[in-house]
Parts: sequence; C-alpha cells; structure tokens
Amino acid sequence: MPQIKAIAHHVERDMAGHWDASARAIRVALEAAAQVEGNCVTPAAVAVAGHGDGLYLLDHDGEPLGPAATSLDSRAQKVIEGWDADGTTDRALALCGQQPFPASPAALLAYIRDTEPSRYARIGAILSCKDWLRYRLTGEIGTDFTEASVAFTDMRSQSYSAEALELFGLGDLSQALPSVHLPGAIVGHVTREAAAATGLPIGLPVAAGLHDVVACAVGSGVAGPDVLAVVAGTYSINETFRTAPQSGPGWLTRNGLMPGQWNCMSISPASSANLDWFVQQAARDALEIDDPFSMLQQELDAVEQDPSDILYLPYLFGSPYRSDVAGAFLGLRGWHGRGHMLRAVAEGIAFNHRQHVDALDPERSIPSVRLTGGSSRNPYFAQMMADTLERRVEVPTTLEAGALGVAICAGLASGIYDSWEEAQARTIGSLRSYSPGSASARLRVGYARYRDAAAALIDLQARTRHT
Repeated sequence: MPQIKAIAHHVERDMAGHWDASARAIRVALEAAAQVEGNCVTPAAVAVAGHGDGLYLLDHDGEPLGPAATSLDSRAQKVIEGWDADGTTDRALALCGQQPFPASPAALLAYIRDTEPSRYARIGAILSCKDWLRYRLTGEIGTDFTEASVAFTDMRSQSYSAEALELFGLGDLSQALPSVHLPGAIVGHVTREAAAATGLPIGLPVAAGLHDVVACAVGSGVAGPDVLAVVAGTYSINETFRTAPQSGPGWLTRNGLMPGQWNCMSISPASSANLDWFVQQAARDALEIDDPFSMLQQELDAVEQDPSDILYLPYLFGSPYRSDVAGAFLGLRGWHGRGHMLRAVAEGIAFNHRQHVDALDPERSIPSVRLTGGSSRNPYFAQMMADTLERRVEVPTTLEAGALGVAICAGLASGIYDSWEEAQARTIGSLRSYSPGSASARLRVGYARYRDAAAALIDLQARTRHT
C-alpha cells in the first residue's frame, strides 16, 4: 500500500485502501497455501502484526477519521521541541519510561488538537496499524499489552495512566483508548464481511497480535534478556527484554510480552528506508533488471579494496537526536562512484544501529545480536553489522521472523502452544553466525567520525536557525 507524502513531514496511508490491500494479500496467501497443500487450508486462528507508533483514528461511528499517520511522519516535530523546552519530555520519561518523539501517538494527537480541532473532537478510538486491521477482521476495538504502552501507560504499573494523558494535554481522550489484551489472547472472531473479503472462515478466532518489531524478536527466538534483537527495517530497531522497569533518555521502556516483563527499545526511523531511497534516486537502472541487488553488490565488491572517507548520516526521516537534524553525505569527491556512495549508506545505517545498541548495553554485557529485517538477508550487510557492532551477529534462516512471531500469537490463542517458551522451542530454526572481522578497526574509526559529524551538523543547523 503506497505511502502518501503530498505534504512535507506528512507520511500517511489511506486506511480503507490499507485494509483492502491486506484483505487481498490474505486471500492470495490462502490460495497459495492451498496449492502447496493440495487441498483447502483451514487455519486454526489468525493474528496481526503491524508497524508501531503513528496514528490510526476512528470516529464515534467506527469509521476512519482521515488518513493514518505512519511511523515515518514528522509533522509533530515542533510539538516535541515545545515539550523538550517546558519539561514535559523529562516528566514523560519518569512516568511513562520514554521520551515522546514526532511519530509518537501523544505528539501526533497534540498536533491534531492544536491544528485540526474539529477532527480532534470527533476522535472515537485511538488505534495502531495492526489494531486497525484486526478491527476490520472482527469489528472489535482493542490493542495488545505491548502496544498499549506506546504513550499513555505508567511504566511501573504497565497500565493506562490518567496522569500520562493529562501530562500531554489529552485528558479528554481517555474513553478513546482501546481495551488491552495479552498478545496471545482471543479478542474477536472473523466477521461475515471480513470472511468475504479475505477468504478466512467466518468465526475464526483472532488473537491480539503484536507490534511488528516485537514479533520479529519473538520469531527470531528472543524472549528474554540474554540476546539483543536488532531489526534493520524501515526503522532502526534495537531491543532487549528486561525483568525490571529501567528508563533512560537513549531508549523507550515499554511493556513486554506479559506483566512483569519490559521491552527496552532504542529506535529511530533511520535504517533500510535509506537504502530504498538511494536505489530510487540513484540506481533506478538496477530496478529494471530481475535481480537489482546482485548488480549493486557487484559495484560494492568493486570498491572493496578502495576505502573512502565518505560519511553518510541516515536521517532522511528522523534521527536518534531530539533536534531535527537532516541526512547528509559528507566527504564526496569527484572520483567517487555509486559503489562508494552505496557503501557509505550501508555503513551509516550500521553506525546508527551501533549508537542504539551501545545506549541499551553500554557495558557490553550482552555478547550477541539476533539480526532480522530485509537487510539481514544480505551476507555483506550482516558481516558489516558484526564488524560495526563488534559483537557476534546471528541471523535466523527463517525468512520472515515477524510473520513467525505473530503466528506464534495465533498458536497460543488456538491452544497449539501453551507458552512462549514452548512455541519458540518448536519453531526456531538454524542461525547463520557472523563474527567481527578485520574491518572492525576501520569501522571503529569511521563510527567515531560519524558521531563527530552528526554533532557538528546539529550545531551548524542550530546556529543557522538563529542567524
């Protein structure tokens, strides 16, 4: 489903079109599965995953209230800057375990309150991406335990907090917050209308599901504190489960899979979206062939022994910093080619992940990283991540860890599995392992230059704004 970027800083999605595309995808998947199995496939249950944060609003009649804001939306940047200045951000960190950022539901709702008061007054339900799709499957409004904590829960109680709503000036929206269910709980059943659209059986149990990055962690075998889960997708996602609430300015503390478990995530919208942008802008010729990344890999291999000093700051849609710092290439020379630039983009993405991983585990007490996301399938990138993070990187051979993670939710809902541990023991496949190699020393120097360059650009932008 294409994103809508007609207005600067708005990255939106048509909600009805999103459901239609999802329904078609379900029907195609069922038909494909039937062909493989040789007969009709009858699922035991269904669960949904989708991107976190952003905003999918319903009116009081249960209809979409305008286009959804995705997790790349940055229209609320000025709201964030105001909260940073007046102390709201610090109070949010202490209460909710996280600092709001532009795509946070809290910031987006405050923006709508201030700029679209008539739309704000019509808000009937505040949903996430997967909650919207599950609503269309079941007609039931709700969310899961993990995603309930995106903005309005008390970090310690892990429950909705009236104090949190009031902190953001959103106290009048308490009735619009969806009911909360554990990820593997049945929250509804496929309706007749949804069955006609998708091909799913009427009355099929539907589980609460998961935020997609938590689903990736679960599907890659991570459900405890001994491994860092890293998702190199649209967002740079870096997470670890903990058994006590701990907060810090470098990460978000959200609910884990169950009460008494917390998921600490350090994130920014600065990972593989940069590769997509670069290919669209500078490598459209590669898109005209069947295997574009094979062609681009040849260009990377050609410059392997020709290191350059190009730095790339992957901040096209946002950054780990509170300021609105932009993306940039630094150090370009006339003799550099596309392969040099593509390598710089990949290194910039890896450097950004390292910044987040170091924030979560500064003592380096967690020796390995479980890497998923589209970029993880590329051995070149996986090795670069091991060299940059200076930790062992393990890549599950499961092609879609997020799909497996949310399928586990359906398995729990239908009674196929009794626990997360049993489900993971029965589903985890083999791992490809990458250890830090000879490039680590060069990338360690590059990472230091990268951090210095980001700090210099932030300072330059701040001085430019005040002149």
